Amino acid sequence: MWQNSFSEWVDRFLTPVDDPGSRLFHLNLLISIAFILLWVFLSTKGLTLKQALHRTQALVLRKKYWWNHSTKLDYKVYFFNSVLKILLFIPFLDFSYRFSQWTSRGLLKLNHFEMLGLAGTTVQLFLFTIAAFIFDDFLRFCHHWLMHNVPFLWRLHRTHHTARILTPISLYRAHPLESAMATVRNSLSTGVMIGVFIFLFESRFSLFTVFGVNFFGFSFNFLASNLRHSHIPLSFGFMETIFISPKQHQVHHSTDPKHYDKNLGVSLAIWDKACGSLIYSRQVTKPLRFGLGGRKDHSFIKLIFKP
Repeated sequence: MWQNSFSEWVDRFLTPVDDPGSRLFHLNLLISIAFILLWVFLSTKGLTLKQALHRTQALVLRKKYWWNHSTKLDYKVYFFNSVLKILLFIPFLDFSYRFSQWTSRGLLKLNHFEMLGLAGTTVQLFLFTIAAFIFDDFLRFCHHWLMHNVPFLWRLHRTHHTARILTPISLYRAHPLESAMATVRNSLSTGVMIGVFIFLFESRFSLFTVFGVNFFGFSFNFLASNLRHSHIPLSFGFMETIFISPKQHQVHHSTDPKHYDKNLGVSLAIWDKACGSLIYSRQVTKPLRFGLGGRKDHSFIKLIFKP
């Protein structure tokens, strides 16, 4: 039994580059490097391609960027949470099956115990895939909003914001209790959409996917999501009204009080727009600093046990 758990842990959490659902999936990492090259080439006039490649290499492979006090804490928290996820969170907090049952039963009662029985055409499945992505992103926004606005939850979430150097691993710098809540949130998102799908189509749950991942979720991860937690201020220009760019999320981590509780969205900017918490890249002219202002980086023990 423990051998199976250990093997699953290695496959899912120690080798995320092989997991299409992870932002650290190898294709996502490769496209992130391509975006860095594009950003370097466009942000500095007169660069030759060779010079841009050299500067990109320096940005990506700089040792001090990947190995410092802040990133060492990232690695420790990531490793600790990965053990808890496979041993505790997923076995005991994944309620997706129950949520799907409750959802389908509730919809059946509302419809006098009859399935809707849609044909499941390509258009219908495509629209449902979009709806599932939007619903999941909305839950992620609500979760993030609560983590910032409920004092007890902020004490947990501030663990994530103590990072002074942002790297793709900083995404996983989360207090274990927040990771546990994220597991429940994910199971709610998945379970509800499975229940709705069964009610609508009376068939096995199926979406438009890439490597088994929601097409739109995979596209978001593929298109520079790793640069959200990085030192590359990539902007989306006019598209920031709809999508949260890497620089917008970096603003979210800023030490400037004007940026507190801003840009809480994960993929879509529409939720921040509705709540008045959206800041565009063009509104930020000064270099950003990350972390919690004058506070020093905590130790691993303080981050986990004394948030």
